[in-house]
Amino acid sequence: MARLFRVLTAVPFAGLLLLLLAGCEQWPADPRDSLASIHERGALRVGVVEHVPWVILTDAAAPGGLEGQLVTEFAEQLGVDVDWHRDGVEQQVEALQNFQLDLLIGGFTAANPWQAEVAQTIVYFSEPGQPGALADHVMLSAPGENALLMELERFLFTRQDPQRYLPHLRESRQP
Repeated sequence: MARLFRVLTAVPFAGLLLLLLAGCEQWPADPRDSLASIHERGALRVGVVEHVPWVILTDAAAPGGLEGQLVTEFAEQLGVDVDWHRDGVEQQVEALQNFQLDLLIGGFTAANPWQAEVAQTIVYFSEPGQPGALADHVMLSAPGENALLMELERFLFTRQDPQRYLPHLRESRQP
């Protein structure tokens, strides 16, 4: 009898739960359809600021450096091209705030001065020998929680191995 009672009370509860979940908005909230827009455009719009070894601007077509390589790999995973933008950092932060850029790379740390104005990724690398947030490297994204940021963070999470970055850091610091 007790088993029958549990089954009968569980069915309405499960139905109610499904009804409530059906009314929830998609998560993350993505009012500007960030990821869908990138796929429609066929390109990820990325601002670049030189900061060796993270971003190196020697090639006119695409930046080198660790972050240039990561963004290129990310775009390949998405199946889109990268539309690289070069300008001053303030102009590019403003373009990011106005959704004219999707990402901004330049060796930024979690202690960057724009953290209240734009979104930033998870820390994908902590530089040894630096104190706290000055060691924690992030990429900048358009403000607000969005699908692009979530997808980029999933990508970066799979690449958080410090051994991936340390050889590049050593090479770039040799005279």
